[in-house]
Amino acid sequence: MSTDTTTAEELLAEIRARRGFTLPVHELMAEVDPEILRRYNDLASYVIFGPEPRALDLKTRFLVMVGITTAVKGDREGVEWSARRAMDHGATRQEVLEAIVLAALPAGVPAVEAAAKAFTEMTEGRGWVDQDDGSEA
Repeated sequence: MSTDTTTAEELLAEIRARRGFTLPVHELMAEVDPEILRRYNDLASYVIFGPEPRALDLKTRFLVMVGITTAVKGDREGVEWSARRAMDHGATRQEVLEAIVLAALPAGVPAVEAAAKAFTEMTEGRGWVDQDDGSEA
């Protein structure tokens, strides 16, 4: 049991401030047990932004996340968030699109179509995720 006294509302506010949004999974974890959300958030932050140097730079980590989120038919926000962060760290439009297309083999073309639509709308300013350069997961 944790001694952290952060409330569910405080954790959700922190995630909203950092990401610009929360996902249904964040809300679910907060409702079940704020400690679960805190630990999930800590893990995500460590995996993405943990100690340097790492074998993969941030641009590459975010490109991998674009491909994985596409392949697992993940949430639109995840595709947008990781694509935007990859571009914030130097990825080109072509690199993001290639990461999306690579998911066609394991996931199928419909998954790629959904991710491509999300990416196109994001780059046209019609995305679901804030366009700030959020520095954490």
